[in-house]
Amino acid sequence: MTLAQNTIPFGDFPIDELRNKVYASDPGADAIILSDKAIASVNFDGKDFFVELVRNTRIRIVNRRAFDLANVTLSFYTDDIVSKYRASTFNLQDGKKIETPVPKKSFIREKTSNYRYSLKFSFPNVNEGSIIEYSYTVRLSENALYTLYPWRFQSGIPVVESIFTVVYPEYFNYKSVISGSATSVKRTHRESDGMFFGNRMNIYIETWSANNLPAFRDEPYITSRQINLTGVRFELASVNFPSSSRQDISATYEKLTEKLLDRTDFGRAIANAGFLAKYAENVTHGCKNDLEKLKKIHEYVSTKILWNGLEDFTASASLAKVFREERGNSADINFILIAMLRSQKIKADPVILSTRSNGPINQLQAMEQQFNYVVAYVMADGNFYLVDATDPLRPFNLLPSECVNGYGRQISKYESNFVELKNDEKYSVSRNLNLVLDRNGELSGTLKTTYSGLSAYDFRSQIRFAGEYAYHAATKFNAADLSISEINLGNLHLRDSAVVEILKFKVKDRAQHAGNKMIVNPFLTFFIERNPFYQEERFYPVDFRHPKEVFLTITLTLPEGVEVLEIPQNASYILGKNDGSYRYTCSWNGKEITVTTMMKITRTTYPTEEYRMIQDFFSKIMKKQSDLIVLKSL
Repeated sequence: MTLAQNTIPFGDFPIDELRNKVYASDPGADAIILSDKAIASVNFDGKDFFVELVRNTRIRIVNRRAFDLANVTLSFYTDDIVSKYRASTFNLQDGKKIETPVPKKSFIREKTSNYRYSLKFSFPNVNEGSIIEYSYTVRLSENALYTLYPWRFQSGIPVVESIFTVVYPEYFNYKSVISGSATSVKRTHRESDGMFFGNRMNIYIETWSANNLPAFRDEPYITSRQINLTGVRFELASVNFPSSSRQDISATYEKLTEKLLDRTDFGRAIANAGFLAKYAENVTHGCKNDLEKLKKIHEYVSTKILWNGLEDFTASASLAKVFREERGNSADINFILIAMLRSQKIKADPVILSTRSNGPINQLQAMEQQFNYVVAYVMADGNFYLVDATDPLRPFNLLPSECVNGYGRQISKYESNFVELKNDEKYSVSRNLNLVLDRNGELSGTLKTTYSGLSAYDFRSQIRFAGEYAYHAATKFNAADLSISEINLGNLHLRDSAVVEILKFKVKDRAQHAGNKMIVNPFLTFFIERNPFYQEERFYPVDFRHPKEVFLTITLTLPEGVEVLEIPQNASYILGKNDGSYRYTCSWNGKEITVTTMMKITRTTYPTEEYRMIQDFFSKIMKKQSDLIVLKSL
């Protein structure tokens, strides 16, 4: 039974499209998606229902900066069967539309994981003004029957037309959810007749469309690109076949738990890892309590097993093989962590989750496809911790920021619940700046910065990526107004400790002279952050991810023969309903001027309606930090 003739014309566009006219809605665009169309239909092959997807995408290459779009990678699940595919480049030559097809031998299939493969190809003869077009037909894996196909109307480049059509028999009841700009999407519904085992039935045809969508623009502090892109996704809520009662299809988390515990790449993988007990015993020798054991085992696993960069919630191989080869995906590593903790009688369960870039989970429907990561849920000495061992620089009680995404699901035979994905992580920076001013207006001093929690992890990651020498060079380059003579880093290799950085420096011509007066701003430009909320309009919610606190103490020692005429007034600002705060104090004791500031952000997410409030809060901080101290030479 085929419900629809799923065909989308290929190369069917007017020759005028090849004249590379300026796109009025975005004249500076490097490329434009002229059309992106797909039809997903539920069909029956005499044995099983399945979903067939036909897709056609057409892109105009406006200039050379978009040439990389000519290299395409399509990703599929291992069980997806691609039956038809083609691609061509179109150019205007002597007033005619010339097509250059991609040869079949140039399509390369490549396995990317145990569950996915990619189809890669490159367009030939691409020039400024070329139109590239590709299409394919794929029979999606059986799980697609429950979710159809998630569709994105929006992209990183402008989209002129995006149309997604779903076709299914009346026996199926699908729910849909729109993400991003719901007002940009239009939906139409119509019905046609069909037959199923001799019974007449209705076929539902729903079309979702959007036109002239702007390119997605990243904004500071967004949750993730995927969540904010305009799109639509589907879930099968129920089925109701003739001569049978309505059956709710939505999978339950109880069933999912049973299934996962019985899988060889999940529950059984952990249960059959008894060989790890002797290693756990050696690692924890001499530990006095479970928390010490947790720290030791976490350090051992995160250091021994190299993460291959693949995110998954199921094991890629036997844990014995992963342990022997010392390399695995995120699930391999965290399953080894859980198995070693359990061997020491420490309660540890897997928590499956969806990362930020993958979107939030649905707590009402337990669809396997929505999960792509797993961490350990551990009880040690009466306290629970969410633990990830994929990075040797990350302390045991810090989750990857990508994993801080609402709720995950604890998978356990005896206790299975939703778990909030956080550990009281906090981004904390404390600075102590000691300055000495001479009569010529030159400053010298030391800046001691203490990075704690997430800021310490970020600092260590930066050093790992660039190296200490490159970090020193970048620091001196970024602080061009300072003459830095010394940089010292402390606790860099003690991952559970705060990182301490000490700079020694001099600054010439920091003070402005006006007769016998000197005007000084003690806030060095080196550590004054630009207001991240400078845009007049905000399109997406603000997400700080974690609570944040920044402390600063400045001590300015004045030279003999200089008195204070004016110091900044104290100030205090509140964000929302005590969602954050900023305090500024300035005092003079006859020899030294002391400035202290404290900024705290306690609430981490804000809807776009509250953007002006946040913008105003940070604008006040930036303005206050520009206040000047006025001195007079006697």
